[in-house]
This record gives sequence, structure tokens and C-alpha cells, in this order.
Amino acid sequence: MTENWHQNLKNKNREELIAAGKELFMKQSFLNVNIKDVCGRAGVSRVTFYKHFQSMDELIFEVQMKLLESMTAFVERTAAHATNGKEQLRFMLDAWIDFAGQHPEYIKFILLFDLHYEAYESNQELKERYERFIHERKEQHFLSEALEAGKKDGSLNPNLEALATAQFIFTSMMGLLQKLSLAPMSQWGLIPKRFAEMLIQHVSAAPASE
Repeated sequence: MTENWHQNLKNKNREELIAAGKELFMKQSFLNVNIKDVCGRAGVSRVTFYKHFQSMDELIFEVQMKLLESMTAFVERTAAHATNGKEQLRFMLDAWIDFAGQHPEYIKFILLFDLHYEAYESNQELKERYERFIHERKEQHFLSEALEAGKKDGSLNPNLEALATAQFIFTSMMGLLQKLSLAPMSQWGLIPKRFAEMLIQHVSAAPASE
């Protein structure tokens, strides 16, 4: 057996554990899932689990980061054919709402994660790793490109600070979508679409005076 074979098996086991954890967390609160549950779903032993994760917390943090990456990638893909920055931003916010509608359980998980790990002490090394992950994405925010493009093409307010505005929009949208994720989709109505349009109007360029 080659070294590559062992490494591929190791990677496969890790991905299976993450997938099993994600599946179980989406069905019930991660507070009610234990290592035995994850190992059983993944079809691996506890020994294998501890080769990849030091604790259940580490797996939970990993799933949180995977979900945020998945959401970001989904939103970013929609902006490729936009004609200007404002349209790019609108496509992205619409996609974000679609993602939340398709995966409300993901948004609920992100909400529970934020609430739980703000309220309780967890492993400091894990928290620092997660904070680095969030910091890197704030500094290279996935909404910044659309905002910068809109400033240049005149569709958005040329005086806005792209990074600060991107972070504001992210916090506002996630706050709304997290609240909506706790209610049936039949109750969402036009709330998220109207909210997104309000954000777009807030950053739009003033109409040219006649």
C-alpha cells in the first residue's frame, strides 16, 4: 500500500465524518449529537474520529465553516452575467435569499452556532482559528467586488466605503434570514425581497438631476 493510498483513505474518512456530522446537525440541534452518533453515521470507529478531530466542538466548527463557504460560493456564482455593480449586487442578494429558502436548516445551524459559542467558553485554539477564518473573509468580502464595480460604473454611490458597506449588508441580511429560518417558508412572503431592495436603494447612486 502506497503513502498516497493511506493519505487518500485519511482524507476520505475526514470528509465522511464531516458529511455525517453535517447530516445529523441539520436534522437536530448539534447540542443533541455526540461522537458515537457521528461515528455510527460515518461508519468509522471512535479511534478514527480522534485521528481527525480532538473533540466534538472541532467538528462543529468545521461544519460551520463549510456551510459559510458553501453559502458564499452559491451567492458569488450568480453575479457572472451582471451588466453593472448594482445588478451584480441584486443578483447576489436574490441568490442569497434563494439559498436560505433551499437550505433553511443551514441558516438555523449558523444561528445556533453563533448564539451558543458567544454564550459559552470553548477551546481557545478553535475560537482563534474561527476568528481568523472570519477575519480573512471580512477583509476580502464577497460583496466588495460588486460594490467596487458599482462605484466605478456609477450605478452605486461613489462615496460609499465598499468593505464597511459589504460587512453592513452581510450582517443585515444574515440577521433577517436567520429570523426567517425559524418560521415556515409560507410565512416569508415578500419580506426578504423587499429588504434586499431596500439595501440596494440605500447604496444606489442618486438619480441625475435634470
